[in-house]
Amino acid sequence: MFSPRNTESPNPFRPALQYLIDTAKPQASHRHSNSSGSLDSDNEGARSRMTSKSSTELRPHSIPLINISRSPSPFQRRHSGSNPASETDDEDWADQPSLSRRSLLPQDGYKMTGWRRLLYQGGFGQWLFTTQLGWSVFIGIMVLWLGGCQIGLIIMNRIILWSGYLKENYTSHTKLMVIIAGVYKFPYPLTTTLIEMLITHFFILLSAYITRWFSPWLVSAGVSSMVAPSRPLSNQSGAPGFRGQQKKVGTLESIVRWTASFSGGIAGGGLFEFDLAVVKQVLPVAVIFVGKVSLSNISFAYAQLPIYVLARIGMVPLSLIFSAFLNGASHSVTILSSTLCATLTLLVATTRTNVRVTWESIVAGVFSSLFVALYPVQIQRTYKSLVASLVPQGELIGTFPSSNASADYSGSKEETRAYWRLLHYTSLLSIIIFTPIVFLSGEIGNISRNCYFLDVFFHWLMVLCGGLGSWAVFFCTIALTRATSPLTTTFLFIPRAAFLLPIMSGWKMPAYSWIGIGMCWASCAWFMIGRRREGRPLERLR
Repeated sequence: MFSPRNTESPNPFRPALQYLIDTAKPQASHRHSNSSGSLDSDNEGARSRMTSKSSTELRPHSIPLINISRSPSPFQRRHSGSNPASETDDEDWADQPSLSRRSLLPQDGYKMTGWRRLLYQGGFGQWLFTTQLGWSVFIGIMVLWLGGCQIGLIIMNRIILWSGYLKENYTSHTKLMVIIAGVYKFPYPLTTTLIEMLITHFFILLSAYITRWFSPWLVSAGVSSMVAPSRPLSNQSGAPGFRGQQKKVGTLESIVRWTASFSGGIAGGGLFEFDLAVVKQVLPVAVIFVGKVSLSNISFAYAQLPIYVLARIGMVPLSLIFSAFLNGASHSVTILSSTLCATLTLLVATTRTNVRVTWESIVAGVFSSLFVALYPVQIQRTYKSLVASLVPQGELIGTFPSSNASADYSGSKEETRAYWRLLHYTSLLSIIIFTPIVFLSGEIGNISRNCYFLDVFFHWLMVLCGGLGSWAVFFCTIALTRATSPLTTTFLFIPRAAFLLPIMSGWKMPAYSWIGIGMCWASCAWFMIGRRREGRPLERLR
């Protein structure tokens, strides 16, 4: 019934009886059966055509491949427009990784308006850093913050170091001093400085974690440069080696590695991040900062406010010289004239007769003015070197946002990491350098023998407020220097002194002092107009 003429073909789809015939007959009978009848041949031809058709339909290339995702994704797949002929997933994801994912909420043609655009599409950062009004508001806020915190820090240190003197000399005409000036005088400026440094470092660490907690809102608003890095650089971790060949380390070395390489901390490298290459870059800033703070507090502890200001009157002209020679900055005639006029008029306002002066305050004040003028200049130099060391060779600094991602004009990730590194290493190295100086000065022994009010809550409350003000000044000084110039940071000394002199004098000054104060404020306004006319540098606006 079934013709065995196709038994030599490799087709597996054959009737079961045909397999029996193949096993029953020898190989020669297969060739003999080629002369079968036409009916059998026709039936077998139809059957072979059906079999070949079925085998053709069951080939693997004829099975349609359905692209079904395994799980729903909040991001949409979009094929690359630059390579429309790409048919594989690897080519589509590898060509443009930054454009391969986009959020489902803001569609391509959807744009938010009003306050939503400021908070969710980077509009706040774009307005703040790319418009003249936004940049002026940003600089104004930082100037007011730094100037106000410097005034508060001076008042707190005066209360800590001069509490007894304030109660005896200022309560007759200043009612506020009756409340804040106690009988506890703590005349130890170096120890006070070290305590404020420790509190400053703690608040820097706390501010870094706060920025990480609010990072989703800061990034969506377009100010991601405020967020402290949470991870160390990938190239800082050494190669782990082959399995089973790692070198065994001790317990102490394990703790050091954990604190140095663990994520978090201030700059992303752990709580005690300590990179020797970065230490070499930041060490000059830390040394200058220690000299600035220690000499300023020594001069402040042994002099009245007019003498303290008079001893440091030359810091603004010194800042002009240092910024011109060390940073190559060029100053316009308006800036030079306004700064020199402000310095001379402040000199007239602070000049006093029949005032007791100690040589410690004058010497410490003069030398501190050198460190105060040099500190912002070195901050700018160190910040630029840190950014240059973080940028890979051959690459450019900056962010180039895609058409679908919200633009962020606040700064690049290298600039952000350099800023937080500068904060971390300057604070940490300053504490390390300054701690032996405090113990060698002998103040710790004097405090243990002579201070009987270390358990008073009000004293430590004032110290805590002083540390908080020190953190605000330290934090904003680097930020303002990075955004503007060292001269702008140093020039704030003049309006701050012009504001404090009448208040601390009980509004009782001679006529020439009032004239000098008025002309000093006029010179400050002249300086502000000149800086505003110069505007923001074009490369920063871009």
